[in-house]
Amino acid sequence: MMKKINWRLWAPFIVVATLFTKSLYAETPKLSSFNADYIVYRAGKKHGEANRYLKVTEQGYQAGYSSDISWMIFSDSRRETSDFILEDGRIKPLRYTMQRSGTGPDRYYELNLDRQQNILREGKNRKPKDVSWQDDWLDQISYQLQLALDLKAGQTEFHYNVLNRHGDSKMYHYKVVAEEMLPLPYGNIKTLRIARIEQNSDKQIYAWVAPELDYMLVRLWRGEDNVEQFDVQLHKLDFTPAIQASASP
Repeated sequence: MMKKINWRLWAPFIVVATLFTKSLYAETPKLSSFNADYIVYRAGKKHGEANRYLKVTEQGYQAGYSSDISWMIFSDSRRETSDFILEDGRIKPLRYTMQRSGTGPDRYYELNLDRQQNILREGKNRKPKDVSWQDDWLDQISYQLQLALDLKAGQTEFHYNVLNRHGDSKMYHYKVVAEEMLPLPYGNIKTLRIARIEQNSDKQIYAWVAPELDYMLVRLWRGEDNVEQFDVQLHKLDFTPAIQASASP
C-alpha cells in the first residue's frame, strides 16, 4: 500500500527549490532588442546618418550597423551584420558580413564561424582560413554587445579577442574612465565614458553608454592625433525590454 505523502513536511523544500530556480533565471543574461538612429558629425556639422539594431532570429540574435556619410567629394555607405547565439553570458558569433560602397572600390567581406567543426571560413565561397580556432572570438559588431553584458555584470575593464573583416584577430582593451551627463540630440542623459586603450597609437576612441537605457551606445567619438575624425550621437531610439533567444545554432 502506498504511503500518504505529508506535503506539509515537503513544503519548505519546494519553496526553497522554487526560489533557487527563479534566482538562476533572474541571473540569466538577456539582451534588449532595439532600433537606434544616430547623426554623424564632423567638426560640429552633420555629414551623415547611422543606424544600429538588434533582433531575435530563429538561430539566436542578429545585430546590425549601417551608415551613409558624405564629406566634400567623399562618400561612404556601409552595412554590417552579425548573427550570434548567447550562452552563459557569452556571445558566440556565427556569421559576420560587411559591404561598403561609395568613393573608391566597392567591398564585400564575410566570415562564418563553424562551431561544430571549429573552423573559421572566409568570403562568399566560405574558404577555411588557416588559423587555430579560438572559442572567445568576437566580430566587429558582437563585441559591442558583449561589452554591454559585461557592464551589466559590474565590470569596468574589458579585453576582447576581435576578428577583423579578413578573419585576423586582435585583442581589444577598453576601460571605463568617467561618469558624465551628456547632451545629445536624443536629450540629456547620464553616461559612462569608455576609452579604448592602445599602446603606441595615434588614434583615440571613446564610447559613451547609458546605464538607464540598458547600456545602449549613445555616442562614439574617434580622432587621430587628437583631431576629430567623426562624432556619432544618438538621435532616436525604439527600445524593447530584455529578451532571451535560443542558444542553439
